Amino acid sequence: MNNIPLLDHDSKIPLHQQAEEQLRKLIRDNHFRVGDTFPKETDLAKRWGISRNTLRQAIANLVKDGLLERKKRSGTTVRKKKITTDLANWLSFSHEMEDKGTPFKDLRNEVTTVKASKQVASQLQITPGTAVVCLERTRSTGRNPMVYFESYFHPRIGLTGNENFKRPLYELLDEEFHIVPVYSQEEIRAIAATDQIAALLKIPAGAPVLERKRLVLDAGRKPIEFNICYYRSDWFTYSIEIKRPL
Repeated sequence: MNNIPLLDHDSKIPLHQQAEEQLRKLIRDNHFRVGDTFPKETDLAKRWGISRNTLRQAIANLVKDGLLERKKRSGTTVRKKKITTDLANWLSFSHEMEDKGTPFKDLRNEVTTVKASKQVASQLQITPGTAVVCLERTRSTGRNPMVYFESYFHPRIGLTGNENFKRPLYELLDEEFHIVPVYSQEEIRAIAATDQIAALLKIPAGAPVLERKRLVLDAGRKPIEFNICYYRSDWFTYSIEIKRPL
């Protein structure tokens, strides 16, 4: 309790709003982790010098947002919040997370030149064995990995592997190579994690994961990137909105 920052009672910002922001920060910084039980409301309200009703107002907003869960007898605990991504509005992972206000970090970011497999060659419409730049990324919103990416790029783009891949990918392709992604062809299925994927995502072998294969095309429908992603199913949900013809 002593390492929980105090609220500023002289600030113009309402105390319930300050409390809410402090709680969000404590969860975001892993001070409270998934499954952790929050301090008793009486203790936390006493430390912050606020009423329990004020504290409950802050907690209610976090419960509504899916960050906290209230249960009788067991109290208030931190809840794992799934990220829902919309199939109808594809973005680079960086922009998608920024759009949702979800901070993330790279646990792995490796660039190599490899020989195109039959699958990669077929998607990029090149000869198997052709040298292509491969970007491997493991990304997370906390300590544990959330998604693993493999991206293969068409040789005509001119990537050398020395580019700054810490930038949003499609922004990099647009600004440095004048390549603009326009179309995305996607295939999604549920699979059992292989030993390799399980190790990368820190889950048991055979655990369910979402596999997404994405072929990105330019305005002339020429392939730019073939991307394979593996999402932890306990972190990600895909959604799509379909309009019925009238």
